Amino acid sequence: MYIFRLILLLLVSATVLAQNERKVILASRMIDVVEGTLKNDVLVVIENSKILKIDKASNKNRYKDIIDLSEYTILPGLIDCHTHLTNPYFDKSIDVYETAIASYGILGTLYAKKTLDAGFTTVRDVGGYFYSDVALRDAIDKGWIPGPRMYVSGKSLSMTGGHGAWANWLAPHLQIQPNPGNIVDGEDEVRKQTRTLIKNSVDLIKINATGGFGTSKSIPGAASFTIEEMQAAVEEAQKRGLRVAAHAHGAEGIKNAVKAGVTSIEHGTFLDDESIQLMKNQKVYLVMDILAAHYELIEKNDDFSDKEINLNNQEMYQKLSDNFNIAYTQGVKMAFGTDASIFEHGRNAEQFHLMVKAGMTEIDAIKSATIVAARLIGIEDKAGSIEEGKWADIIAVKGNPLEDITVLEKAEFVMKYGKIYKSPVK
Repeated sequence: MYIFRLILLLLVSATVLAQNERKVILASRMIDVVEGTLKNDVLVVIENSKILKIDKASNKNRYKDIIDLSEYTILPGLIDCHTHLTNPYFDKSIDVYETAIASYGILGTLYAKKTLDAGFTTVRDVGGYFYSDVALRDAIDKGWIPGPRMYVSGKSLSMTGGHGAWANWLAPHLQIQPNPGNIVDGEDEVRKQTRTLIKNSVDLIKINATGGFGTSKSIPGAASFTIEEMQAAVEEAQKRGLRVAAHAHGAEGIKNAVKAGVTSIEHGTFLDDESIQLMKNQKVYLVMDILAAHYELIEKNDDFSDKEINLNNQEMYQKLSDNFNIAYTQGVKMAFGTDASIFEHGRNAEQFHLMVKAGMTEIDAIKSATIVAARLIGIEDKAGSIEEGKWADIIAVKGNPLEDITVLEKAEFVMKYGKIYKSPVK
């Protein structure tokens, strides 16, 4: 019995020692996203999953086993507030009508790793089929697979014939029942389905306030749900402390969603002066996925002639870019979100240079994907900046992103919760 207890004690002690093992990062540059400055020659001391201390590099002799990133710039792990990690939309060889439900989760494991390797340690995932996003989130949290921390919405709420509804192209006598598109009409149905999503462990609610580009017979500029319908979703979400994101391209739908009390507007393609002012007054976040727009409109030159937009693709992208600039210069709170799944997962950081090209400063672009994104999600006390007491989510890149934002497109070092997932240090 004594020997058994001794062995047990040794095992417990070894576990405690392993848990309390410190990591120390030496970096020549660190971006302080709170102050908006670049700090030189820093040491970041990490214990378990959190940042214990930020010290001067001149004190490095006090520490052992230093991770030498002296040739790199470190910054907080990036946050993408609009992803679909279980969605293979970019891969046209995959037909959603022929794909088994389990396949979405399996694909999600591949896309999650690509996203983490790209330097995104946290994502807000706003729409996953069949609760595959919930399953993926839980698998990552349990350590079964590598991936970013996920805050998920389940399938977004859509009205009959709205964006996200399945098989809008079917003849009237043919229907999919139940429709995987989460179709609800009227306040009571919205309220009940919001409760169902919450019961099934989502972190936020997403509602489609306008039509969309990716759904047959759906018009992006057209409003869908009424203010009262969306208010029902907001009320139910708020009872459980959850936030509501609204897919909204057209100005009327944007204004309806803001009046209903949503936390963020996703896309905002055709916003106008009134909707910008309303977002400012209500302190609503704007998440403009200009990388997805650039990919579809410019890279692929997709045909959207059926979407009732009197602009060609070049003009449409320029209009979006101009609206991004107007919202930014007018002081709308803007969080980073890419709509990853429209393009191949892992390309998320390519959006930074498009944001800068549209008029945003480099530091504000970085803030949008760190401290501002953390505020939108509601985790600013735990993530979004390299500060003592916060989660040890840290990435490193070659060069200085404040001088060349494109260096963010290649994360050389990725740490999440104090665990290293990618490193140039051998």
